Amino acid sequence: MKLCDYGCGKEASYKFNNGKWCCSKSHNSCPNMKKINRLKLIGKNKGRKLSQSTKNKMSNSQKGLQTGEKCPSWKGGYNEKNIPRFDQYKNQLLPIEKVKRNESDSNILEVECTYCGNWFVPKLHIVIDRIRSINSIGFGEHRFYCSEKCKQECSIYKQHQYPKGFKAATSREVQPELRQMRFKIDGYICQRCKKHQSELKVGLHCHHIEGILWEPIESADLDKCITFCKDCHILVHKIEGCTYDDLKCKP
Repeated sequence: MKLCDYGCGKEASYKFNNGKWCCSKSHNSCPNMKKINRLKLIGKNKGRKLSQSTKNKMSNSQKGLQTGEKCPSWKGGYNEKNIPRFDQYKNQLLPIEKVKRNESDSNILEVECTYCGNWFVPKLHIVIDRIRSINSIGFGEHRFYCSEKCKQECSIYKQHQYPKGFKAATSREVQPELRQMRFKIDGYICQRCKKHQSELKVGLHCHHIEGILWEPIESADLDKCITFCKDCHILVHKIEGCTYDDLKCKP
């Protein structure tokens, strides 16, 4: 029985053009050949001169391994912490999404919430999903929401055809830009119960003070809107003269 000439100890079954026998058709499949190739690569890089910045990165990496800590990438560990970097993803999101640099760390990406317009730092995997959606890869829109409340209150979240609560000939969703501007003017505070968004278990709604079906041309008038929380919005529409039935266009 002929053994592999590369020292792995296995039975040789293939002969290469150089006259040597091996246990596999491919050098990379031979266990010992992998070690030989690795040593060759180390030998090639042995005499290469490294810049001081590269040496520092290698040194920091080695320190992390020695102390037993997780050693994130030399780019600051943003990927390790699931934080998106501004320079890497801004061009892939613009002009579809509004983006800016984080004030405390200019390397970090911030985006605007689809529902309330708040600026926040999204998770890295959410940014990647949104980019895939922009490029028509995968399923769903994966829009940015700053909280679970905003996600659930958004009329287009997980809706394929009609907004949530749609009623034929009566429903008309508030424009996202109008809603966001009204929230900012009212300081993200419900104008009925006077609770801030952070104190509420439900989300904020933008309510039209006048029936927009009567004056559709004024539906985007900022002065004719007011901020209510979801619970207060439901109560307001139970008041006589403001019920959904009262707001219908009647012949």
